[in-house]
Amino acid sequence: MLLDWENNDLETRQLWQTMNQWVYDGFGDTYQKLGVSFDSLYYESETYLLGKKAVEDGLKKGIFYQEGDGSVWVNLEDAGMDRKIVLRSDGTSVYITQDIGTAQKRYADFGIDKMIYTVADEQDYHFKVLFEILKRFKEPYADGLYHLSYGMVDLPTGKMKSREGTVVDADDLIAEVINEAKEMSAERGEITALPIAEQQDILSKIGMAALKFFIIKVQPQKRMIFDPKESVDMQGQTGPYIQNAFVRIQSVKRKAAQLKLDNNGTSYDQLEEQEKTLIKNLMSFPDVVNDAGVQYDPSTIANYAYNLAKDFHRFYHDVRILNAETEAAIAFRCELSDQVGKVLFSAFDLLGIEMPDRM
Repeated sequence: MLLDWENNDLETRQLWQTMNQWVYDGFGDTYQKLGVSFDSLYYESETYLLGKKAVEDGLKKGIFYQEGDGSVWVNLEDAGMDRKIVLRSDGTSVYITQDIGTAQKRYADFGIDKMIYTVADEQDYHFKVLFEILKRFKEPYADGLYHLSYGMVDLPTGKMKSREGTVVDADDLIAEVINEAKEMSAERGEITALPIAEQQDILSKIGMAALKFFIIKVQPQKRMIFDPKESVDMQGQTGPYIQNAFVRIQSVKRKAAQLKLDNNGTSYDQLEEQEKTLIKNLMSFPDVVNDAGVQYDPSTIANYAYNLAKDFHRFYHDVRILNAETEAAIAFRCELSDQVGKVLFSAFDLLGIEMPDRM
């Protein structure tokens, strides 16, 4: 069928397009729920021809060699790997063929000097092979290739296995965490007076924060267990816990706006320990973002946001804000709270997580 497809057999192509559309429609629905969008899409059905051309070039340059059955291979034993097929004997391409063509196409389109592949650790060897081949092609971007390898996600019931039917669809998981958020919210009863549409929007933001944060807070390389119920725990290391700090800050801002503060130019310089801690944490945010970028590790930002939220919750409980002893203290603490809110918002924005104003 692959040969028929490559030869543009009408029936095979129609079946392929029908099945592909099912997949793309499903992807589109899931990506929309996750708030994920792409600037450019590359399809294997379009890049495989570029990969075949690269194989021809590689044969001419002596990078690849051809066996008697017509298949084309690369010998990477001198680089500590084995021999790898890049074109089957019937002339059809393999994954590595398409990836070579796609890399070259991306460079032609964007002139990049770095390329990050975000793919599970099951493909570690595949990308070692791909990067080595591109080095042998002397591609100008070959030294800037990086595989952001991440560990798999398990459930409390154990490893997900497609053959045993224990794989959980992303859509089902999204629905589950939103339902957990709904149950949690019903117990608190703080948004029940809002219009239904607004309640649903808030619950969606809480649920998606629970899902995304619980996964992102773990270093990419580590295997992890995702527990939907634990992910919405308002007292744990979770997205909703951080959102709750942000919501508290918005409440403080709304109440402060009703106060007509006039500190008569008096200064506030007797800082509490909780205030000093918050200021130090706020000052470190640019370094945290830089480190996350250098290390390709968004968990750095996630855990920073959690620690900042935890310090704010402590400050909120231990230090008087709106009923502080002087107007100067009130003004300072309101401004400090506002700055914490802005940094929490920025950190979550970098992680693709939305903040609600109420919850």
